Amino acid sequence: FENTLLIGIPFAGSVLAIFHIAEHGLSLIDVSAFLIFYVLVGLGVALGFHRYFSHGSFKTGVVMESILAAFGTMAFQGSVERWVVDHRRHHAFADMPGDVHSPLYGADGMPQAGWRGFLHAHIGWMFDDRVTNVQVFGKRPIGRVARHFSQTHVIWLAASLGLPFLYGWVLGGFGAGWSAMLIGGCLRTTILHHVVWAVNSVGHRFGSADFELRNDSRNNAVLALLTFGDGWHNGHHSSPRSARHGLSSGQLDINFAIILALQRVGLVWDLRLPSTAAPQQKLPDIPSNQSKLEEKSNVQ
Repeated sequence: FENTLLIGIPFAGSVLAIFHIAEHGLSLIDVSAFLIFYVLVGLGVALGFHRYFSHGSFKTGVVMESILAAFGTMAFQGSVERWVVDHRRHHAFADMPGDVHSPLYGADGMPQAGWRGFLHAHIGWMFDDRVTNVQVFGKRPIGRVARHFSQTHVIWLAASLGLPFLYGWVLGGFGAGWSAMLIGGCLRTTILHHVVWAVNSVGHRFGSADFELRNDSRNNAVLALLTFGDGWHNGHHSSPRSARHGLSSGQLDINFAIILALQRVGLVWDLRLPSTAAPQQKLPDIPSNQSKLEEKSNVQ
């Protein structure tokens, strides 16, 4: 039910946004609101939820940690705790039975392929009543800040739509605020949803592979551009805890460039790189029985 709301609310607003654009067109405020919040929230997911909270690719202080958690939570992708445990489970069982969103296996661990598997990896897995067991995949603590933002994540969902409205209202009044909320809030959220989900589906089916791994992760240049570097998925799976995902020449990794810039000014430190990161991330005490990996819930 939770995922239905997280996906459905911005999707309904996106439908309104399309009709609004058809009738009124796009203003500079609309376009700038979309771009600003796509970048901020997208980096919250990629730098925050993914590289920092899930993998510990670098260290930072409470202020930067809070900023990353806030913008990541604004993505309407659930709490940071839920996002992290699902992603850690994905790496522990990548493209094997037990992977929460593989295009090769369903939620029941049975093989599936073709479009059925693709759609399961992209969006279908979020509507199964089995959820990842936090006791198993949360054994490496995510920290006090992440727990706080997990407990207050509804506030940040409101901010995800409210801040674009405020941006538009300040620049152009109530009408501009409403338009900016639809386009820079709802439509931006729905598009970013599909971009992030595509890493699970497209990123395990289409692209190149620089490393021979025990999974079907792929490097996809289009996804890398849209996710600021997280589309170099084969490189990521080769060294999951590395702060750098674009490991080959010509693979632009904007996330890593930002991390390096933050390191230069002292806001992040202790970067993990492929030379020091483990080739395959190991999570302690993972039970072989798939039923222990999950817990039943009507809130997915």
